[in-house]
Amino acid sequence: MKTENSAAVIESLGFDYLRELATFGALSDTAIRALIEQGEVTSRRKGENQDVSTAMAGGFYVVLQGDVGYYRHCDNHDVLTRHFRSGDQMGFDVMIGLFPSNGVEVAFEDSLVLQISSDQFFQFHLDFPAEFGLLMINLSRELSREINMLEAVIGDSTGWLGVGQKKEAP
Repeated sequence: MKTENSAAVIESLGFDYLRELATFGALSDTAIRALIEQGEVTSRRKGENQDVSTAMAGGFYVVLQGDVGYYRHCDNHDVLTRHFRSGDQMGFDVMIGLFPSNGVEVAFEDSLVLQISSDQFFQFHLDFPAEFGLLMINLSRELSREINMLEAVIGDSTGWLGVGQKKEAP
């Protein structure tokens, strides 16, 4: 992992691109700049990993570019549970839920990741109250999509069929 210059990242990616990211949707350039400049942007090389099994409620991440997989520790092995791609948040649920993370993040391709600490998140709330509301909607929408995806996986794995659905013959 290498720490990147925030101003250079903003210049390189541009606000048009950054506004298209799900986490930053509808935020002003000023708010996006504050999040990036007050956060920490790191580059992760393909294959590089970060053990986050001891991390607890210290903040969350936004993938600015790339693809980062999350492997959850399960018994004696790790299970890939999610790919986080450009615009996705990682760890917001851990920060809000106040529970420890339990896994490792692996860059599936060269990636840029922004870390937003819980202190920075609180300060953003004070400095940009209206934009904070938009950010919370964006983060909540993403969590809702994750819940929907998990429900589909659980439902599919049980063989459950909804009302009016018929199982196809093999």
